[in-house]
Amino acid sequence: MSNNKIFVQIASYRDKELLPTIKHAISRSKFPENLRFVICWQHSKDDIWDNLDEIKNNENIEIIDFDYKESKGACWARNITQMLWKDEKFSLQIDSHMRFVENWDEKLINIWESLNDEKAIITGYPPNYNPEMDESKWYNVPQICNVYRFDHKYPMSRPMNMEDWQSKNFPVKGVYISAGFIFGPGQINREVPYDPDFYFSGEEAAMAIRYFTHGYNIYNSHRTIVHHFYQRLDNPKHWGDHNNWGNLNKVAHDRLDCLLGRNDLFGLGMYGLGKERTLQEYTDYSGIDFVKCIVHKDTEKGIEPPCSNSEEGWDNEQVYFNDTISWDYDKIEKINNVRFWAMIVLDQGGIAIHREDLTYNENKDIIDGKINSRTFKFYRSKNRQIPTQLLIWPYSEDLEWKRPSYFKI
Repeated sequence: MSNNKIFVQIASYRDKELLPTIKHAISRSKFPENLRFVICWQHSKDDIWDNLDEIKNNENIEIIDFDYKESKGACWARNITQMLWKDEKFSLQIDSHMRFVENWDEKLINIWESLNDEKAIITGYPPNYNPEMDESKWYNVPQICNVYRFDHKYPMSRPMNMEDWQSKNFPVKGVYISAGFIFGPGQINREVPYDPDFYFSGEEAAMAIRYFTHGYNIYNSHRTIVHHFYQRLDNPKHWGDHNNWGNLNKVAHDRLDCLLGRNDLFGLGMYGLGKERTLQEYTDYSGIDFVKCIVHKDTEKGIEPPCSNSEEGWDNEQVYFNDTISWDYDKIEKINNVRFWAMIVLDQGGIAIHREDLTYNENKDIIDGKINSRTFKFYRSKNRQIPTQLLIWPYSEDLEWKRPSYFKI
């Protein structure tokens, strides 16, 4: 393992979890001397908790210091970290709010080597952790990156439990990536660098397509290696600090459309498709059709690729749901310290097809019971996603999910 250097890249934006993430990665690694961190540190001097003095003298940690006002978004920051790759054998891209299993570095390399595929990329949506919750209560089921439908011409993804993961000896093939957990050979930083003009939306679709067309093979890890903190409601977000985020996001959508051949506004150069495989080959393999904007039934169900491409499976006409749904307020668990309600529309198989989180500050009349209905608008599959239930699931300031309530639609 002595020559298995890992280039760990982190884009951090005003994140309280950055320092704990780095310290946890080091303390849980078997070979910390093999880790080299590069951090794009986008921070505010007013955030007294965002202090890296404790690690600034560590020779294996390089910090790129930016005032948060200079930031142009996550992909811009990821591109900056990639440029400082120094030929380490492996590359690990993570977010700045992560936790690690014991000996994660050795386990991750062993998983990668078990595939006997020099162009393997290991990913998956990391299960959730909560810094205020005992580690024994963290979720540990590996999550695949599941693409289940299109919304306004772009694919929607979600975590999905990997079936029968305990009995698996190898990762499963995948079609999508989780930007918060990408592990593979170090040369991906040079061969498939992040497009700095992307903002946030479309990042995972673009990178999955570009990796695939450059000849890389995507796998979902069959073991949990890292955890991710998803409920960071109090953490500053880039789009909350920057009024121009909408313009940045539009450029990202335009560049994704250019990548997909929907426009010719840009010369993407090194940020374009690879030459090892075509976009059509990606569609055939993944079951994600960017021309018709539909997802094959195999892909929607999370079946391991390659897609069967059955004619019946491509029957996925999209229709727009625009209707008012009501609920019985008396049947919802009442708590004094509610943080938000997750309002989730379920299909006939109990699968979530739409979710909105209503925070108390912005939706007091609903959460206090003065309003017992809401109009929901989203796209769904006409024949395969029939809305049947509304799930209302309160989440407290104690960072705990309360009793869920179900209402027929």
